[in-house]
Amino acid sequence: MTMLTFGARPRPGSTRTAVAAWATILAGCVWMLSGGFGLLEAGSDEKSAPAEPSLVSPQADAAIQMVVAMQSWAGAEAIGAGLSSLDPLKTQGTLERLAFVIAARWMGNEPAATEVLGALQAEQPDDALVRQVKACLAQAATIDPAGTGSAITLPAGVTRESLAPLGASASLLESMATGDASLGKQVAERATRIAMSVVGFFSLALVALAVGVITLVMLSVKASGGTPMSRLAPTLLGHQGIHIELFAAWVVYEVLLGVVASRVDLAGLGTIGVITFQALGLLALAWPAVRGMPWSDLRLELGLTLGAGVLRETAWGVLAWCMAVPMVLVGIVLSLVLGWLFGGSLSEASHPLQEGLRSSSAGGIVIWYLVAAVVAPVLEEIIFRGGLYRGLRGGTSGMPILASMVVSALLSSLVFAAIHPQGVLFVPILGALAMSFCLVRELRGSLVAPMVGHALNNGLIVTLNLMLLK
Repeated sequence: MTMLTFGARPRPGSTRTAVAAWATILAGCVWMLSGGFGLLEAGSDEKSAPAEPSLVSPQADAAIQMVVAMQSWAGAEAIGAGLSSLDPLKTQGTLERLAFVIAARWMGNEPAATEVLGALQAEQPDDALVRQVKACLAQAATIDPAGTGSAITLPAGVTRESLAPLGASASLLESMATGDASLGKQVAERATRIAMSVVGFFSLALVALAVGVITLVMLSVKASGGTPMSRLAPTLLGHQGIHIELFAAWVVYEVLLGVVASRVDLAGLGTIGVITFQALGLLALAWPAVRGMPWSDLRLELGLTLGAGVLRETAWGVLAWCMAVPMVLVGIVLSLVLGWLFGGSLSEASHPLQEGLRSSSAGGIVIWYLVAAVVAPVLEEIIFRGGLYRGLRGGTSGMPILASMVVSALLSSLVFAAIHPQGVLFVPILGALAMSFCLVRELRGSLVAPMVGHALNNGLIVTLNLMLLK
């Protein structure tokens, strides 16, 4: 047996390298979750309060348009249900609360509008937008509801540009203040198109739910009958810990990128530049070569193979997304419970994708699709399911296979969910999604299916947000 001498390079899989790798991973993940230990904050000694957002949140804007669509479909019967669905806006920021006021007035619930607007006036008596909304609503009260009078202009000091931060609500407010019914009609028509798109998306999700449940049941029956299901287990022999080291190398890259971002304006490089820097996280694949592992061996270890063929693995990728749907529903229930226990709402969560899509040109939208449906699935599946999950499976291979799978999937999925920017309440949802990718990685051995499932999920999410925001 070769003895490890002092000063020699530790071999992969040794206690020394395992401790170093896990210490690096834990420290790096804490760093990312805490915003870089303050390195990403503005370089000043005094902490400044966060600035008020310049636009109403995408969630609030979409919710109001859905309510407008509901009213146009169901008429007066929709007023109570529609407005109650907007209640979370009353406890959010100024723009969201003003949007609620406008929606309430549009739907004829003047007491609710007056109550929230009065609270805003008391809290922010000098806020220009609050005063403008009040002036517009006061003028709206003087307009002939029968529409016999001619349209008038907005009140003095109020312009379309000044109301623009309110999103779709600005058009509703202008329609009420000027008597121009065509503006409200335009919002209602667009809202109806959005609602129909959302209905189509959820119809697809219902089909996927049925397929996913059936697939999970069939897999459970086969597994309980003793049928060998894992194509990953046979590769766990001879595990050397290199997968965990690879994941640690990626964490180091992300930390270094964060430090650079705190010193250099990477955003000034444009979206392509930022994508390039993120994609360069694949440089972590060089670490196993530094440790002496041939690429041919690493490729098999990570699952960078075509498995049973492109078509079959792609079909399993679609099934992976279908299986993710019921898992994500469980995650949503857990997130709602967390929100009830600790406060907060899923409607308050946001993602850079939403703001990026809202302000992007056609070329920018193509880039967002590239990031979400190509770069992210390839990078994250290699790093998380190829590296972290595979390493955890090797490290727990002494357990019964089901226990090893569950422990490895839970731990890797928790890390995957925690470092995403949606917030704590989304951890169960993103974790459930990652669990489905771990399952299909186990079933197929190859990363093609997890990558396809991941790309399908992200592409659909981008499309849904695009329908809501554009």
